[in-house]
Amino acid sequence: MADEGNTFDAELAAEVFDGAERWGWEYVPPPTPLPHPAAARPPEWTEPFYPELARLQAEEAGRRGKAGVPVAVVVIGVCAVFNIFLALVLAVVGGVVLAATRPSRRVETARRAALADRDRRLAEHQQLLARWNEELEQHRQEQVRTSATLDTWYPVVLRSRPARVDVIGGSRHGWASLLAGVGGSVLTAGDALVVADLTEQRVALELFRLTRLRGIPVAHLPFPGTSLDADLLAGTTPENLAETIADALATLRPAGADGDLRTVDTALLRTVTTRLRAPLTYHRLAAGLAVLLRQYEPGTAGAGPLAREEVIALTEAIDTVGTGERRRNELHYLKDLVDAFLGGPAPVDSASEPSAPWWRPGQLTVVSTSGPGRHRKDIADRMLLARLTHGLDTLAREPRQGTLVLAGADRLGRDALEALALRARQAGVRLLLLLEHLRDGTEALAGGPDSATVFMRLGNGEEAKAAADFIGRQHTLVLTQLTRQFGETLSEGRGLSTGEQHGTTSASSTGDIWSSSHGSSLSHSWQQSVHSSRSLSTTTGETTSRVYDFTVEPTQLQALPPTGFVLVETTSRTRRVVFGDCNPAISLLPRVSATPR
Repeated sequence: MADEGNTFDAELAAEVFDGAERWGWEYVPPPTPLPHPAAARPPEWTEPFYPELARLQAEEAGRRGKAGVPVAVVVIGVCAVFNIFLALVLAVVGGVVLAATRPSRRVETARRAALADRDRRLAEHQQLLARWNEELEQHRQEQVRTSATLDTWYPVVLRSRPARVDVIGGSRHGWASLLAGVGGSVLTAGDALVVADLTEQRVALELFRLTRLRGIPVAHLPFPGTSLDADLLAGTTPENLAETIADALATLRPAGADGDLRTVDTALLRTVTTRLRAPLTYHRLAAGLAVLLRQYEPGTAGAGPLAREEVIALTEAIDTVGTGERRRNELHYLKDLVDAFLGGPAPVDSASEPSAPWWRPGQLTVVSTSGPGRHRKDIADRMLLARLTHGLDTLAREPRQGTLVLAGADRLGRDALEALALRARQAGVRLLLLLEHLRDGTEALAGGPDSATVFMRLGNGEEAKAAADFIGRQHTLVLTQLTRQFGETLSEGRGLSTGEQHGTTSASSTGDIWSSSHGSSLSHSWQQSVHSSRSLSTTTGETTSRVYDFTVEPTQLQALPPTGFVLVETTSRTRRVVFGDCNPAISLLPRVSATPR
């Protein structure tokens, strides 16, 4: 089983790192088999008509009629005169009539020839019908074989090449699958890939594992971890560093807080950063704030994170920055935040180890934040945001290709993310934001200029509805009404008719034999009829209307599989909506296309 697992992982890693960028796969069902062109025109059977046989039968019928009338007259006359011989006469008449109705030899010959020709034509028709059915079956089987060989999965690519991609919704498994597919192409191209994970769910673990299997450099850096010894002034100025940290820590305040506090924080931090020499670490920054609060203790024998000249320079600035209750309170606030981030004072004899570089071409760097408490974790997230912003400023001066992934970004706030997106665009780094929810300002963040949006499963109904509104609406024909009517008609009637007829006949003749006859007749008739009828009728109807409704229903977003997504992208020509699946194992399935649809 272990060998099978290793083989599967190796094959999966080879597919993920094949160099082609894809955000998932789009399933396209095979086309419905087309009917044969002759399917609507089956061979039809028509009864043949034989005019010669019809002519002979008509002549035969005429001769029978002419011969039958005299015979009948003679029989009636004989019966009227010689009633005693009625039985004998009837027998003779029957023989005469039978002889008159027997078909002639010509008619019989023509009839047999017609029957033989009809049987031949019917056999030919049955052969044509059999060949027609065989052609239809061969066509159907060929269509099925063709459909079985067509690709059904096509890679999903971003045609607009956006500078930012917002992934909204989803779970750990969905994000891990998405990162595995996207990250492979970035690293194969030799670009740097930095994943900042704020979720504490190890969303980059699958990508990390596959990357190691391919022998590509990887690094996992818990934050702050080794970053505590990093020089914060590397690649930037003290003024920019103070502003970056102040902007990041400002996201901890609730919306609508006093905006002037950010300005105060920037001024206080600038006082420290401009008076400390490099390397400026987080511990030395905390010590500088402690000097301004008159809380700095250098330790035994005067040893400490700050040099004597730095302490003197900061002490001289106490009267400048520490006056006023508001500034004093804000100074305490900054000091408490930095101390909570560090988790305690720095050891006096701690060794400074250079932190690993984050933006190394062709390397996967995973930076994750964690903490024993929610408050410390929130501060670490903001300090990581400041570190990322500082890194993007450095890259802007030394342009490199790379991608930055920020997982759990919605907890940082809209303003911070927009500022980060601006820095990333200036540095030429593509930014991928993984947002857990569509709320708290992220609604306005999605769909910015030069960006694409990917929606994954959104369990909350309000968020799903907001996402459906963002995806948009379209005109469709919808069945809006079904009608069915039933009717029944009953009718009854009676009829009665009577009739009576009288007749008298007489005849006489002279000659050698004299005879006379007299006759009378009387007849009565009557008729009575009763009739009834019942008729049923059914009428059905359908009504369709053109409606303007959601392109994707909110319930569809709520029911997406863990790796399913809906991509919304605006290109130079149109706005497209694509359903896809980012499970990297799809690449190992049969009938997977190497090119987009």
